[in-house]
Amino acid sequence: MSSLQAFLSFVTLGITVTSQTVPINTWPDQSFKSVSFAPPTFSVSKSGASLAPGLVFITPADVFGSGAQIMTDDGELVWNAPTAGIFSNLNVATLDSKPILTYWNGSGSANVAAQGHGYGYVSVLDDTYTEIHRICPDLGLNTLGVSYPCQADLHESYVTERGSLLVSAYNITIADLTPMGGPKEGYVYDGMFFEIDIKTQKILFSWSALEAGIPVNDTRLRVPFNNATNFGTAANPLDWFHINSVQAVGDGYLVNSRHLFTSFMIDSKGAIDWRLSGDTGGDFALDPNGHFSWQHHARMANVTSSSAILHMFNNYNSLPPLNGTHPTEGLVFNLDFTTKTATLLDDFHDPAQELFVDTQGAFSVLPNGNAFVGYGQIPLIKEYGPDGDVRMTIQFGDLTAAQSYRNYKLEWSGTPAQAPDVVVQSGIVYMSWNGATGVSDWVVYGGNSSETSALVEVGKVAKAGFETSFNITGSVSFVKVAAFDGSTMLRESAVVSVA
Repeated sequence: MSSLQAFLSFVTLGITVTSQTVPINTWPDQSFKSVSFAPPTFSVSKSGASLAPGLVFITPADVFGSGAQIMTDDGELVWNAPTAGIFSNLNVATLDSKPILTYWNGSGSANVAAQGHGYGYVSVLDDTYTEIHRICPDLGLNTLGVSYPCQADLHESYVTERGSLLVSAYNITIADLTPMGGPKEGYVYDGMFFEIDIKTQKILFSWSALEAGIPVNDTRLRVPFNNATNFGTAANPLDWFHINSVQAVGDGYLVNSRHLFTSFMIDSKGAIDWRLSGDTGGDFALDPNGHFSWQHHARMANVTSSSAILHMFNNYNSLPPLNGTHPTEGLVFNLDFTTKTATLLDDFHDPAQELFVDTQGAFSVLPNGNAFVGYGQIPLIKEYGPDGDVRMTIQFGDLTAAQSYRNYKLEWSGTPAQAPDVVVQSGIVYMSWNGATGVSDWVVYGGNSSETSALVEVGKVAKAGFETSFNITGSVSFVKVAAFDGSTMLRESAVVSVA
């Protein structure tokens, strides 16, 4: 079994969709002449109501492969990651007051029972798509003899305002599982995160759920301990905590545990300030309409000493009885730290297409007040208006056979360091420039010499999608193209022969 298949073997389990969703047996990829990229085709519906500006960031995966793409919300490819591997969390951040692009790349765990964990590195690109940093941490994790040179987990790669990176990690260790009916010296995955200086790769801070004193039997994960399942053994350590998001909040951290139905606020020393739990409320009186479980992508905003906004992707589905019983949704809470109340402000879901998502997912509140929801294991994205109306739906794969861990809508501008790509086939010039966001037109130059100075302009064409074509007329043996933004030339391609 390949690393990708091992990864997908967990995260595609238990998909439930309603009869209102029409499955598609196969899903077409896009194809181009000038490059070998094959991003998914978007099926897009829009209500006509105002959408937030920005591009769509996805890391789609299926049994045939995984990728990372930036797309327009009409499905036009903007940038395709040129490397191979399993991708996660393609995102935009800021470093030294400059925009950067980040993504995780690596491999799934060799243990099929590892439930979607991964080991890899985080790549940091500037706006020319040049890799300026690669964070490949050796975190000293126990991986039971399997060697991983880079040990950052795929779930979180969050860039802080202080120039550091937060990464999740899973460490195999021993814990007492007898309160759950397991062995005295059982094997577990300890949920951890590390704060790493991006430039020096020095570890600045680390946190462990076990070392913080969280009891293993607080887990809401209920599993049988027997020879058939091997839970709690070296062959199948118990993933009792399952860390899947971390955010820097002031000098502390917001940590989300999927398997405890809880988001924790951790102080700068690693102690727990408070917890918000989706079943009991934790340290808060929970709004009766705000219960959540198996949640992802917890984030805080508008934080003051007395209150904060907390939003999350509420899966509300996984193992019975919470499977297919409550539609997955994006939740927005107001946390009052004085009264210790958690009030539900918004609940984003589509009543015309109820989705029941077991794994993965992302929820973001956009600058214009819209909400952007990526449905993880189900290849659907929805943008909602502030009042919950569905303004856009994007499908990018077979509903039961494709996924993207997180999806975002973000503003981004890029001018690639590499030259444009060009190829000529049957008298047609095909041109593209992977990642360029500012091209308005292409100018085509041709001639009968490979010397660039001997080529003259033979035509101009407006940019038309990721790849633009132009028909050559007359006797031309060599061609180059140049990308323009209005009257400004941005970059020339190499000279290629006319086939």
